Amino acid sequence: MEGLIQLYTGDGKGKTTAAFGLAIRAAGRDFKVAIVQFLKTDVTGELFSIKKIPNIHFQRVNTNQKFTWEMNDEELAALDKETKEGFKTAVGIAQSNQYDILILDELIHSIVKGYVAKEDVIRFLKNKPLGLEIVMTGRNAPDWLIDVADLVTEMRCLKHPMEQGVPARVGIES
Repeated sequence: MEGLIQLYTGDGKGKTTAAFGLAIRAAGRDFKVAIVQFLKTDVTGELFSIKKIPNIHFQRVNTNQKFTWEMNDEELAALDKETKEGFKTAVGIAQSNQYDILILDELIHSIVKGYVAKEDVIRFLKNKPLGLEIVMTGRNAPDWLIDVADLVTEMRCLKHPMEQGVPARVGIES
């Protein structure tokens, strides 16, 4: 089976949730799944579940617990370096031929922010193993990435409880 390239993008909730749902479905069919997560450091409920599933390898790239707009220049430089190294790790995971699916959570936002170069992503996608399914998530997918993808789903926020002051709820949003 030829692996395709999928994007989950947009300003709405559910991009990571959709990707993790695909990981769970695939693991249930004995596929081997690797998830590399960029730009996230919060402990969220799905991590507890994902780590209990033997066919899923999970790895986080970044360590700084602040949002980018809260970081100083030194912290942003460290984030940039960690993200570039994390992308190299993801490429190595893909080239290992040990996995059927590689999910790159928040890679799109890492590209948009300039932490991962367009040229590196294009080279990676053009040279990915034929049978490897690639799933990328993140806001504001650039047109060039949409053109390369086989499937693009845009999550669009029509209404969100945060607009009424409802914070993220444990087990629902986190």
